[in-house]
Amino acid sequence: MMWKRQSADGIQQLPEERKALAERYTIDAEESQRREQRLAAAVAREAEEQARRDAEAELERKAAEEQARRAAEAEERARRAAEAERERRAAEEQARRAAEEEARRAAEAEEEARLAAEAEEARRAAEAELERRAAEERARRAAEEEARRAAEAEEEARLAAEAEAARRAAEAELERRAAEEQARRAAEEEARRAAEAEEEARLVAEAEEARRLAEEQARRAAEAEQARLLAVAEEQARNALDGEMEREAAAEQAPSADQPGLDNASAEQTEPVATLDPEPEPALVSEPAGNPELPIYRWFDRG
Repeated sequence: MMWKRQSADGIQQLPEERKALAERYTIDAEESQRREQRLAAAVAREAEEQARRDAEAELERKAAEEQARRAAEAEERARRAAEAERERRAAEEQARRAAEEEARRAAEAEEEARLAAEAEEARRAAEAELERRAAEERARRAAEEEARRAAEAEEEARLAAEAEAARRAAEAELERRAAEEQARRAAEEEARRAAEAEEEARLVAEAEEARRLAEEQARRAAEAEQARLLAVAEEQARNALDGEMEREAAAEQAPSADQPGLDNASAEQTEPVATLDPEPEPALVSEPAGNPELPIYRWFDRG
């Protein structure tokens, strides 16, 4: 994105601007220090000049006093010579002193005025320097505040972008997890249905196998019962045949006069033959179908 690259360039330029501001403030501080040093040097020079002038004035005063003393001595020596000359010299000395005093006072006043002007100029320069520094400080603080606000805005924008990206990533992750969960549930449901279908098929197969085994056992039981009944019938028929053969042999050995009685006896002997082929009882045939030991009934008991 373009604004990110511009913000990065702005962040990279910010230390250079701060460095330039720091250098400028350092230069201004050094210049102010030099000005203060020059001002202090000027004040020191003025103090030295004033001290020199005071010393010269003191020397002049001492010289004047010495000269006055000498003059007084001269006057004392000349007083005796000429009072008028003394008075004239005294007047001249007084006038000279007055002139010197006036000149000294004028020089002092001029010096005081110059010093006051210099002090006022220095005060005004100092005030101007303070105002300039205050303006520069306000400008620096305004620039720093503007840079801070820009950095905060950029940081807020970056955090908002990161939060938006994180939110989108979280939504994508949630959607992916939801899709995976749906796919997992669908797979589990499909596996459950397949397992249920497989279980149903297995149960149906077991039931079919149990039914087939039950039918096979019923069929075998019916066949066994029929074979038993046939064997019984064959045994009864064989016994009846043996009895018939014995009766015929007995009849052949009996006298012919007793033939009607023989017929009655034969009739009585042949009555049981009618029972040689009894009908099979239904319970004997259907009994294996209700046997609880068969697999199909064990399967029903498990349900």
